[in-house]
Amino acid sequence: MTDFEKLLSTQSLAQLRAELSTGKAPASPAHAQQLAAHAARLAAPTHELRIGFVHTYTSDLLDPWLGMAAAVQGTSIKIHHAPYGLALQEAAPQSALVQHKPQLTVLLLQREDLHPALARPVTGLGVEGMAQLRSQALQHLQEIVARFREQPVGHLVVSLLPRIAGPALGLFDAQAEASEGAWWSGLKAELGQWLRTAVPSSLLLDLDEVLLQVGRTAFFDRRFWYSARFPFAPAAAHEISRRLVAIGIALTTPKAKVLVLDADNTLWGGVVGEDGFDGIKLGPDYPGNVYVDFQRRILDFQQRGLILAMCSKNNAADVDQVLKEHPHQVLRDERFAARRVNWVPKPENLVSLAKELNLGLDAFIFVDDSDHECAAVRHALPQVEVIQVPSRPTEIAGCLDQVARLEVLSLTAEDLSKTEMYAQERRRRELMDSADTGGDYLQRLGMKMSIRVDVPANVPRLAQLTQKTNQFNLTTRRYDEQQIQSFQRAEDWLVADFSLADTFGDSGVVGLALINLTTPQSARLDSFMMSCRVIGREAEGAFLHTLFRHLAERGVQEVSAEYLPTAKNDLVKNFLPDQGFEPLGDGKYRRDLAKSPPRVESEFPIEILLTAGGGR
Repeated sequence: MTDFEKLLSTQSLAQLRAELSTGKAPASPAHAQQLAAHAARLAAPTHELRIGFVHTYTSDLLDPWLGMAAAVQGTSIKIHHAPYGLALQEAAPQSALVQHKPQLTVLLLQREDLHPALARPVTGLGVEGMAQLRSQALQHLQEIVARFREQPVGHLVVSLLPRIAGPALGLFDAQAEASEGAWWSGLKAELGQWLRTAVPSSLLLDLDEVLLQVGRTAFFDRRFWYSARFPFAPAAAHEISRRLVAIGIALTTPKAKVLVLDADNTLWGGVVGEDGFDGIKLGPDYPGNVYVDFQRRILDFQQRGLILAMCSKNNAADVDQVLKEHPHQVLRDERFAARRVNWVPKPENLVSLAKELNLGLDAFIFVDDSDHECAAVRHALPQVEVIQVPSRPTEIAGCLDQVARLEVLSLTAEDLSKTEMYAQERRRRELMDSADTGGDYLQRLGMKMSIRVDVPANVPRLAQLTQKTNQFNLTTRRYDEQQIQSFQRAEDWLVADFSLADTFGDSGVVGLALINLTTPQSARLDSFMMSCRVIGREAEGAFLHTLFRHLAERGVQEVSAEYLPTAKNDLVKNFLPDQGFEPLGDGKYRRDLAKSPPRVESEFPIEILLTAGGGR
């Protein structure tokens, strides 16, 4: 059976994705279309992804590959291709691109689009000339990007096509003073920094990284490039389409937050209860080195903000010994926010982990080697994404690399410290459960709340909160970075957030309120949400009533709000009446700040500091 026939024989999307992750990419657009049809037969699409392309080389020949990449993820796709060339008219309010309402707009640009001099070797300009050219090219690209960012065209993806030939100086380029490779890397670094800090909802798709992955000869197809201005060979077209769809999946599906790992034959080879501490395969020699590399890759995912947990049918003492004492174990005990090592069915353990972490099961990705365990979790908990570890050891280390929901489009300080935050929460629970705390538990935490209004630096985290917070969320309205930024700049909106620190550490930004000042005397609470990590500490009341006092000082006399019920936010159905709002019917509420003044700070077990930015 050929690789393609094996792909067509898969019985589920999960199996098809697993086979594709081992490098069995289709060899032609026709094969890609066949695989897309096969994927659609396996499962009907559950989402739709709308993509727009602005391009200075042919883009519509990517369509078969995009269709396949989407179908494999259980998604349908609608594509708009702007007219050929740098079609700046598409950055107009009534353009066809804007009318398409894309969730993702991709700029497929060539080097010479940034500056005419980039059609020739840059090394001939000398060091000073190259520096000047980089500044001019970056400025021109910023002008292009800014025009498109002004329009509602979804997440903006910028890509720059590598040169079809290698560097002008060939083998000497890496050590040349006027190195083309170093110059290009510097330009991309500056572009990435600018997109991160100045352009909300944007991403640099580094095609040079794709070129490194597939190789230059498998990236470019000179026949299509010279005859049809389409640069990509099948391997590159497949990988670029997979990455673009992964961005779309990250935008449109529930975010993965927890990576739950089995132990035996997943984190190490063998069964520790049978093979013993010294008998498991984990170390510098094959196949133990496979599992070492897999654990190192898991650390990479933790750097993306994923919380690590363990779910293993095992003797707890045996696993503890490996985590704490094995010389080649990379993922030590402190790397896991929670563990379930017992003989309880794994679906039950996953439900228990979700309760402990206070997260929905749709935020879980479960990784296991066992056919039986994977099938049991898929059957009992269909909302959990299940990844089965490959049977061939050499494929294990990269088996998660193409899981779309493990991609991140932004990274905040909270993402980088999630595991430590959950460890802090575990210590708080231990304090609360201890026999001598009594009713003064909250006082003993020594909590300090920092409330900030209209702080631009927090925009990525605030957009992330609207996208990820489901349980303690009154309206579950979703906003991207561009929209949050526009609220901060508007005179009739307040964007307030808070963080909460105590004796165990700082939670980071965990709460958000979006307030529309409808008249000088009235305000509307558009959104109010809080991370479940700080539930049970009276933070929500302290936050809301501090905002009430702030609004009252500005002359606001009445605040309206609403509760929009979802399948997940039942937790807050009584929040508004509990906070003194008068029900008006149909989920709408009102509070008169004159008749019902806000509670004072001293009524809460929290020290509160409010900082209003921009003079507001």
